[in-house]
Amino acid sequence: MKISARRIDQATILDVTGNIDMSNSPEVRKALLLEIRAKRAPRVVLNLTSVEYIDSSGVASLIEGLKTM
Repeated sequence: MKISARRIDQATILDVTGNIDMSNSPEVRKALLLEIRAKRAPRVVLNLTSVEYIDSSGVASLIEGLKTM
């Protein structure tokens, strides 16, 4: 899995490639919460176009980011 960040205006876009599963969902959570909490990004967009599979731990990471926003 790979995560890269780019900024367009006031939005941060996190491009995620690969699968999001139990082994790497902490990376997704960490990247998402870093943008929300530490960098205080006003808008965070996850580009999951290149993600083929997300298990329940990956969904939990996405929900945690949503609740934090």
